[in-house]
Amino acid sequence: MALHLTHSNALLLLTPKTGSTWIRKKFRELGLAFEEVGDPAMREHDLLGDFDRSQYSFVGAFVRDPLEWYRSYWSYRMEKGWRPQYPLDEHCESADFETFVRRAVTTLPGALGNIYTSYVGAPGEEVDFIGRQENLQEDFARFLELVGEEFDPAVLAEGSRINATKIRPDYSEELKELITLSEWDSMERFGYLADRPDPIGLAEMQARYPEDANDMRLLALWTEKIHWAPDDKKREAGRPVAAETRYARVNSNFALYAEHKKQDPQYAGGRYREALRLDPVHPRTLCNYALYVEKYEGDTEQARALMLRALAVRPNHPYTLGKLAQLTAGRLGDPALAEVLYRQSLAANAGQHELRAEFANFLAGQGQTEEALALLGPQAESPDADRLTLLTHASLLARSGRLGQARDFQRRAADAAASAA
Repeated sequence: MALHLTHSNALLLLTPKTGSTWIRKKFRELGLAFEEVGDPAMREHDLLGDFDRSQYSFVGAFVRDPLEWYRSYWSYRMEKGWRPQYPLDEHCESADFETFVRRAVTTLPGALGNIYTSYVGAPGEEVDFIGRQENLQEDFARFLELVGEEFDPAVLAEGSRINATKIRPDYSEELKELITLSEWDSMERFGYLADRPDPIGLAEMQARYPEDANDMRLLALWTEKIHWAPDDKKREAGRPVAAETRYARVNSNFALYAEHKKQDPQYAGGRYREALRLDPVHPRTLCNYALYVEKYEGDTEQARALMLRALAVRPNHPYTLGKLAQLTAGRLGDPALAEVLYRQSLAANAGQHELRAEFANFLAGQGQTEEALALLGPQAESPDADRLTLLTHASLLARSGRLGQARDFQRRAADAAASAA
């Protein structure tokens, strides 16, 4: 239900977790003439779309800093119970606050922004008044003044917070950063972003590629998500990951996006260097920057040195070993060393299907076609073989004169492509 002030014909929508219980109490204590309107099934939280705005002289609603909204929401659910009819509850329920936040920002990124829009309207179509829960007393008074209601300001100062939860979970800076990324647009829209740091330079990235602004935000969240499992293991072992390393990872992925998606190598170089400033020994960033240096600066020796720096930190880093093998074979003219590196990389991570296919082609180029077929055969014969493996195996079979078998694998490759489409 919403609150309709019958004297001024104003409507106040009650956004969840923004002081609704306090507002309802003050309506009564102030003696305001009002009625509850809307669908009783919605309890006290009818949406803007449930009303004909033209029927009211003035419409208002409140918002709240998303950082505190999520903490309040989780605390309330922990005390009152989860309600699976709501998406946040259905998909993100957890007795652990960190788990709840992680699920929320990756399963339903921007969920609160959508909730706010359903109460205050879309950008450019906002209601007449948007108050902030952080200034609840002052903004509520301003709302009443704007609609022309007479009231005693002293009544607003009486009493304490209502409906406050007793649970108050710890709020790490990392969790705040996750919510800031998830709710970036709504925080910017309602003035909550100005006080938040931007350690990954998301605003700069969005300004450079405004058409991809949302992709940048989701890329940052994805980068965080794929590292949670290994980072948690390190933390449990007493080796927490530094914030600078997390920021470096995002900068490195921003660099890759700029380089490969936007064909913007100059900007990509700056992002790589920023990532290495934050974490000078991050293996994957060192390797990707090495590939950048080789491609755009033509400096093979520096590229090799960067890869060796990465391997000094992680001697069996499979990605770097594979890329160094490519560089060694293609630019440094040392096939024997390249073969050693390929084998070392595959030994560190046998699931590198793309690298296995590349190594097989390398072996065939060195006159070792049968060894190449033996290397690729088990994966090519498996039911879940990928298209690249199948095509490479078909090519090797054709090279060895087994044309019938080659055609069979080509058909399987075509079927795999059709299934993926």
